Amino acid sequence: ILVISMAAYFGAIEKAPFTAIMLLTEMIGTVQQVLPMIIVTFVAYYILDILGGKPIYEALRLQMNYHKNIDK
Repeated sequence: ILVISMAAYFGAIEKAPFTAIMLLTEMIGTVQQVLPMIIVTFVAYYILDILGGKPIYEALRLQMNYHKNIDK
């Protein structure tokens, strides 16, 4: 349950569900939990999308008012 929850949390906050599933599968070293990880991660991803959430690094960048200046 902990590994599946970790994949769902990471997949949602980064908006990268496939990356989360692959990283956690590699970390635990077995493919027994891949199907539950896929289901729970995509549910978390879509719930965050429905609620209008942004990826964590984009939200932090906007909060800090960082604007990349291309002219320099």
